[in-house]
Amino acid sequence: MQTYEAEKNLVRAKSYPYEQAFVAGGAITSVFTAQPVNDADIYFKSRAAFEKAVFQSYEEGFWCVDASKRAVTFSDNQTYIYQLMHFDFFPTAEDIFKAFDYTINMAAYDIDTKEFIFHDDFLKHCSQRFLRFNKGTRYPLASATRVLKYQQRGYTIGKGDILKIALACRGVRLESWDDLKDQIGGAYGNKVVLENDGAPFSLDAAIDALTVDEDGAELWCQPANDNQPGNADDLLKKIAELNGAEYVEGARDNDGWPVREAA
Repeated sequence: MQTYEAEKNLVRAKSYPYEQAFVAGGAITSVFTAQPVNDADIYFKSRAAFEKAVFQSYEEGFWCVDASKRAVTFSDNQTYIYQLMHFDFFPTAEDIFKAFDYTINMAAYDIDTKEFIFHDDFLKHCSQRFLRFNKGTRYPLASATRVLKYQQRGYTIGKGDILKIALACRGVRLESWDDLKDQIGGAYGNKVVLENDGAPFSLDAAIDALTVDEDGAELWCQPANDNQPGNADDLLKKIAELNGAEYVEGARDNDGWPVREAA
């Protein structure tokens, strides 16, 4: 039975000061396709684990470079990036895969057990450099733009999967500019800025706002350079505000770290 010890060592080469969490998605794809790993998406098994990870990140001296409704991003000041996902929490790797868009990303490394978990088609589709779309993904509009990124890396996609993405996008609820921004998301270092001039939201207005200039630059995708909180409590408060909720501080241990029960 293949244990993939060499690949595990590549994942472990990056220090993950977290627990009750998975490294999943693109970082694992990179390991299995012989690409450099410069960042990692971390998915947590509970809200408590995520909140503790925020404290751990500041304790490690990491710098918070971005915060959104979906994730917070830390840099270790040595060019390595950690994206701590908080749009949902996932007790198992299979729960994460249900939210992903392509089978080539459906792999995870369990930080606690130090083992890989794979979707049945992960290794095959990685070796074929083939994109198979998951209609259950949370963000199909972002999936549509990701096709271009993967094609530039030599991946192919069938007409049927392109049509599946288009049909999945039809099911997305878009009723406001914020809904559109959440769906499109933003890669690390970028944010979505839609120049709508205060116009009421409509699909026609959204199409007009997703402009590209004559040189092909995407005007709606701009550098993220907002100042971010300098401590864990303020960051957790900001995340709550972004999601329209009030942050309620849970119980703390003697060092001031959260000990809230897993949600």
